[in-house]
Amino acid sequence: MCRKVEVDVNTAFTYYEVKAGEEIRNRNLPLNYILFVLGGVLEVSCNEFENRRFQSGEMVFMLRSSFVYVRVLKKTKLYVLYFDTFLSSCDRQLFKAYLPDTEKIIYDFKPILIPPPILMFLKQTFYFQKQKVDCMHFNSLKHREFFILLRQFCPREDIVMFLSPLIGHSLNFRTKVLEKYTQLSSGRVSELADLVGMGRKNFDKRFREEFGLSPAKWMQQEKAKRLRLFLMEPGVTISDAMYKFQFNSPSHFNRFCHQYFKTSPGIMIRESGKIEKKQRDKS
Repeated sequence: MCRKVEVDVNTAFTYYEVKAGEEIRNRNLPLNYILFVLGGVLEVSCNEFENRRFQSGEMVFMLRSSFVYVRVLKKTKLYVLYFDTFLSSCDRQLFKAYLPDTEKIIYDFKPILIPPPILMFLKQTFYFQKQKVDCMHFNSLKHREFFILLRQFCPREDIVMFLSPLIGHSLNFRTKVLEKYTQLSSGRVSELADLVGMGRKNFDKRFREEFGLSPAKWMQQEKAKRLRLFLMEPGVTISDAMYKFQFNSPSHFNRFCHQYFKTSPGIMIRESGKIEKKQRDKS
């Protein structure tokens, strides 16, 4: 028997059952994630793509360093594959050949259908894990097997759309922006450009090509997304939010919230507390 029983921190399949009303937040995904929805309905926001609905029989990819917010609309069964990189050099070379295809599409964070052979694969994986077969070697083998099945049973155009952020020409730039944004101290575009390692003019041009809007506008929208999630956390105060998101006065903070949320920060905190209390009462 394999003694390496711990799960590989760089790749694994994990099964979840989540109740309606549950929420999952991650401001900076540590690895690449693939969600396999085996039952139920989810609403997912990932970076600039907001409130996308995914249901049973669909799978979707989320890139490392992404900002993610998930709401469970109906009781949902999920398999999640997380991974650092392709383990097989064959996978790396084959998916690299899809690079020209990614340059012809506009990525839109859409799911693809889970092919029947992959559904069978997930059921088999679940069975083995229930039997306590879940070592590092097992997860590595299952990682390789999944990508073989993906190449074999998914149309090329589906794979390109599905994995475009990972294999596309924009991967390095987008990943750097999402990663470096979390390290900003001043909240200025010039600082983000410096952290990414580009001059301001070239950075602005590349950013508009990649994200479809100016860096300043994107940063404000990103700030609003992160602030909204922060205000929904238990015990948060207005002072906490002002300090964390660098608002220099209560009036500035209020104007920002009214601009992006059409309400005040105090009301958002109170409403979040009511929702949390209802969920506690139900449980």
